[in-house]
Amino acid sequence: MTLLFAASTAPLDEHQVLLVLIQVALLVGLARALGGLAGRIGQPPVVGELVAGIILGPSVFGTLFPGAYGWLFGSGYNTVDAVVFGLAWIGVILLLLALGYETDLAIIGRFKRAAIGVSAGSFLVPLAIFTTLAFFVPDEFVGDSGEILFALFFALALSVSALPVVAKILADLGFLRRDFGQITLAAGMTMDAVGWLLLAALSGVVLQGSLDLGSLSVSFGGLIVFLVVSATLGRWLLDWLFRMALRGGSSVTAAVTVMVVAGLVGGAITQALQLEAILGAFIVGILLGVTRHQLPHARETLESMTISVFAPIFFAYSGLRIDFTSLEGSAVWWMVGIVVLAIFAKLAGTWIGARFGGLDTRQGVVLGAGLSALGAMGIVVAIIGLNLGVLAEAGFTVLVLTAVITSIVAPQLLKASVRGWEIPEEERRRLDEESLREQSLILRSRRILVPTRGGENSAYAARLVAAAFPSAEVTVLVVEGTAPTLTGRLLRRRVRPADPSLALDALETVDHRIVKRRATDPSQAIADESALGYDLLVIGASEADSDETGVFSTVVDRIMAKVTLPVVIVRTPADAPSELPQRLLVPVSTELSTRAAEELAYAVARSTDGRVVALHVVNRPSGQGVMLETAMVSEAKRAAAELVAEAADLGAKLGVMVEPIIRVAPNAVDEILDMAQSGSFDVLVLGASTRPLTDRPFLGHGTSYVIEHAPIPVVIVGLPTGNAHFNI
Repeated sequence: MTLLFAASTAPLDEHQVLLVLIQVALLVGLARALGGLAGRIGQPPVVGELVAGIILGPSVFGTLFPGAYGWLFGSGYNTVDAVVFGLAWIGVILLLLALGYETDLAIIGRFKRAAIGVSAGSFLVPLAIFTTLAFFVPDEFVGDSGEILFALFFALALSVSALPVVAKILADLGFLRRDFGQITLAAGMTMDAVGWLLLAALSGVVLQGSLDLGSLSVSFGGLIVFLVVSATLGRWLLDWLFRMALRGGSSVTAAVTVMVVAGLVGGAITQALQLEAILGAFIVGILLGVTRHQLPHARETLESMTISVFAPIFFAYSGLRIDFTSLEGSAVWWMVGIVVLAIFAKLAGTWIGARFGGLDTRQGVVLGAGLSALGAMGIVVAIIGLNLGVLAEAGFTVLVLTAVITSIVAPQLLKASVRGWEIPEEERRRLDEESLREQSLILRSRRILVPTRGGENSAYAARLVAAAFPSAEVTVLVVEGTAPTLTGRLLRRRVRPADPSLALDALETVDHRIVKRRATDPSQAIADESALGYDLLVIGASEADSDETGVFSTVVDRIMAKVTLPVVIVRTPADAPSELPQRLLVPVSTELSTRAAEELAYAVARSTDGRVVALHVVNRPSGQGVMLETAMVSEAKRAAAELVAEAADLGAKLGVMVEPIIRVAPNAVDEILDMAQSGSFDVLVLGASTRPLTDRPFLGHGTSYVIEHAPIPVVIVGLPTGNAHFNI
């Protein structure tokens, strides 16, 4: 019996299917186990994953258990190996897709001169050294195609850094977001592209006997076209696909499907250009990082799936063909010398390129250490060289061993070269801010939705967004209401049209766009748009009409009931000033929502150079500790002191001076209102979690009372309680 195919057409028989399952289980299981062990002893997991392949290969498993090794890797090996090889390359494609998210084009743009210099030096110097050395290696390394072609294949395999391995090392060691990490990625991507072009050209020379300039120009020109189309039409298409996938509501599975399919298509395009699939996947990953409509959880799901299953297959498979037993006599010493020289050539070449690129010696050494991993690229060149007859078996083994050993040594060199290196102040501030934003509740928001019809509330809300989120992408959504009846639709020209000009003017300093919709239910239109991968919804809320219940108008209540992302609601009095607030009051407690309110208040204060008061009210009934200091009140005050100290510490990290105030009062709401009415503050920022109350969301009695009676603008930062929707 076969699986889904007739016996005559089955690509795998049942025994081969068994072999595939066992091989994949061993590769994933042992790679993950050794990767975890490597992490515990301070090494990047990729080292353990590469070692896993060596252990499962002929050097260890094949030597200790030749019978079991022959059964697992011998019978039907070619077909089974092709399947596992395919899974390994799916793994590296997904890895480069995920790592593309971490590539910051703004950082690379700042160091473009350095990136160009580093990539040139890191590639050309080793290429020159090993092209010369190739004419002196033992004859047993050289295949049947002649010394010149051997020299070029030999030098190429030892000159091009392995982008997947380099990127994984940087990620494992936590260096990916460092300036040198981004330069390393840019240089690695450039070398990869050049390396695949040269490999295609050399392969053509071997097969056809001459250099095929036409094929090479198609590859190079096709890559340029692919980059241009990807950055324009490709980005628009990805936005549209995400929008279609998410239209029915937030769906992680739909978003992951779009990401994976896009990565595979990008990989297929560059593969068709005779480059390599990983290059296209990496470019698509960079685009995915800047698309407007996406879900953070989708990226996390992709990374988890890749790191836990697919990437370990690739790295373990890379070490699977290592056979130390095939080297004899002087070949062993040649291999040791080539490994040492490969690392030295990378360090020297990168240092020279870095100096030409305006970097100092220390930066050049660090970049050279990061780029010294030859990894996948060296292995692929060696495999192709062996298949074409350019390399003999001994030469192939030396190149594969060098690729894997340099990939294991590279993270050790990188850790050693970075040790004791003081991070420049500007870079440290950027890293600290990125770390703080990544751990924040709302400051991590990159895509913000601001609905408006032109009122002062939404204009004030837009000013706060521009102040607190200067790097965000803001979408101004204008929803024109359409009457549900035919008569109403015919008379819609008489309805006052929305005018978003005030909100747009307030957002002129940030990246923004305008989207217009027409709907009979504006709240549903806003909820539908918010489901398209936004991180934060900011609403300028009008007060409830006389015939409505609740604090805000029914439209706002309906929006709050339908969305499952953080919401900022802004309510301003009729005589509210148009300028940004300088004096902010934020009550703090142990609730997460108040932490989110602090983040917003501090971000606004930092942009306006304002001051913030963090208020905590110890709520004690009258006559039970307000005037009389008791042990219970003292304990409450100690807890309050810790709470406001944490608030002040968070403000300091965000560059804002925070004045902590503790009050003991019988009613916290009255105390907050008293301070809001004192004339000392321009805005009150409250945290609140929306929760159901009969058929509408509810912010809490105290919050609602403050909103109704505060004489200054009130900003409510609401965090959803779960993903449940309320029925309206």
